[in-house]
Amino acid sequence: MHADRTTRALLTVLGMALLAAGTAGILAGTDVLGHHLADRHLTDNPIARYLGDNNVWFWPVAALVGLAAAILALRWLIAVLTPRSRAADITITSAPSAGCTSLDANALTDAVTTEINSYRGVDTSHAKVYGSPTDPRLTITVRTEDSANIAAIRDRIESNALAHIRQALERPDLPIILNINIGDRQSSRAAPR
Repeated sequence: MHADRTTRALLTVLGMALLAAGTAGILAGTDVLGHHLADRHLTDNPIARYLGDNNVWFWPVAALVGLAAAILALRWLIAVLTPRSRAADITITSAPSAGCTSLDANALTDAVTTEINSYRGVDTSHAKVYGSPTDPRLTITVRTEDSANIAAIRDRIESNALAHIRQALERPDLPIILNINIGDRQSSRAAPR
C-alpha cells in the first residue's frame, strides 16, 4: 500500500478522538465530572435544545456533511486498496533532438534482481517500477540469509546495483526505496542516498 503514512496518521487521529469521546462519556456517567452530569438525560443539554429549535435547516446540512465525509472516506479507501500503477516502459532521453529511447520496466527489474541475487548473503530479491514513463520510481525488496551482514549487503546494493540502474536510466536522482528483510521478518527500510 502506498498511502501508509497518511493512513496511519488518519487512523491515529480518529482513534484518539474516539478514545477522548468515550473517556468523557464514561467520566460524565460516573460522577467524576460532577453528580449533576451523571443524573441528566443524554438529550437534556443546550446543544440538543439548539438542534431541536433549528431542525428545519440543520438536518439537511448534516446530511450533506455526512455525504462529503463518506465520499472522502471512499476515496481514501480506494487509494489504500488500489495498487500503484506499474510503468510498462521507461523513457530514456539524452537529448530531445536524438529521439526517444524506451526501456521495458520488466527488463530493468529482471536485471537488477539478477544482480542483487548474485550477492553473497542474499536469498531473493524483487523489484517493481512505478510511476509514469517519464518519472519512474523503483521499489526493491531483498530477503537475506539469517546470518548475513546487512550493512555490507546494503552498501553493496547502493554502490553497485542502484548505481547501475541510475546510470542506465541517466537519472542520478532516481527515487528508490530499498526494503531489506532478514529471513521472513523485516529488518530495515531505507531510501538510499
